[in-house]
Amino acid sequence: MVCLDTDFIADLDRGKTDAIAKLDELESRNETIFTTAINVAELFHGAHNARNSERAVADITAILDKFHILSLDYDSGKIRGALAEKLKSNPVSELDLFIASIALANKQTLVTKNKKHFERVPGLEVEGW
Repeated sequence: MVCLDTDFIADLDRGKTDAIAKLDELESRNETIFTTAINVAELFHGAHNARNSERAVADITAILDKFHILSLDYDSGKIRGALAEKLKSNPVSELDLFIASIALANKQTLVTKNKKHFERVPGLEVEGW
């Protein structure tokens, strides 16, 4: 099972060939594909700030409808609290901590271009593209 980060879904929306090829690879591996509610919020934030926000929202909605959405829950909240303490000397952004916590709680590999950033999170499997 894989969890797609915001950068991956944004590149899918932009029609980037490397993101499309990676999605094809994931599907050929029969991966169940997820993203988090945090990524959804980031993507809709960007869509609402686009020049043509109506179209951007529709495009993001169409892409997100293809994936399962993971929510912040009790287990991921506990993990997030512990991660903040562990990463105090080498902090990760607040939203990325939530994304990593949700991925960890659900035993997901995070697919991101931000590999170096997320590899600082103990126990999180990260796959670049």
